[in-house]
Amino acid sequence: MTEKSKYDTFARGSNKSMNSSQTLPQYKTPPVIEVVCGVQFEPLTNLLSVHFGDFWQRVKHDYPRAEDRPPLDDFQEIVQGTKVRAELVAMDMPPHRRVFYIDSSDNFLLQVQPSRFHSNWRKERPEDEYPKFEVAFGRFLRGWSTFLDFARGSGFGSPRTNQYELTYINHIPEGEGEQFPRDIGDYIPAFSWASAQSSAFLPAPESAGVRMRFMLPESKGRLHVTVGHGVRKTDERRIIVLELTARGSAKPDWADMGEWFALGHEWIVRGFTDLTSHAAHLKWGRER
Repeated sequence: MTEKSKYDTFARGSNKSMNSSQTLPQYKTPPVIEVVCGVQFEPLTNLLSVHFGDFWQRVKHDYPRAEDRPPLDDFQEIVQGTKVRAELVAMDMPPHRRVFYIDSSDNFLLQVQPSRFHSNWRKERPEDEYPKFEVAFGRFLRGWSTFLDFARGSGFGSPRTNQYELTYINHIPEGEGEQFPRDIGDYIPAFSWASAQSSAFLPAPESAGVRMRFMLPESKGRLHVTVGHGVRKTDERRIIVLELTARGSAKPDWADMGEWFALGHEWIVRGFTDLTSHAAHLKWGRER
């Protein structure tokens, strides 16, 4: 596939992702606090510390602050029956091989390591509003395009992609008269403590967690769902943490990127709606 045809296919998939959002459930005040779009590729083993600085020069106008972070493990979502295999790619490099490039608002950032490129939106202040998937995904696309130009210009060639990942993290605060984790079922009916007490012997749980995974259509990957609870640092209010991650294989030339993210986004939004209660939807102002 030529570079032009690859970009044409990519653009069509990206447009599909944007258009599909017009028919998905939508909320005025969703509890989402972070969205991460990511792509994993075969490690660029020659990526040195100096190259992270070179890339920063390309994005510094939009992302003026940088931070060093430990690298993320590489996961490969293998769809073979019910088996999931996580592979850690060992690299002979110093441990701090991931860099955050952060914008002036602290809401948007890029993440780069030798085998991954991610783009985040995160809620940093109570007044920050979720900018919708189109904005977060658009940031990812622009950053990925810049990273591709950087990789080619630095002599690494085009990264050979092997996996896509989309994550939504939601914080659901405890309401008046509620007590988590006892009342998680008011928001996520799959966890219903009241109906679980067949003999009413146990008191309310001190902690609780739920993990689920669902196969995406046509073996495109899986949707992973985790439910837990904790305390919000800003106000020490107890919260439910609901995280949904779609993860699936990518073509080596990333020509299916836009199409896959359209599917991943649809499954996260519809999955979130399916897992949460009608009463919760009213609180979040569901519009469709």
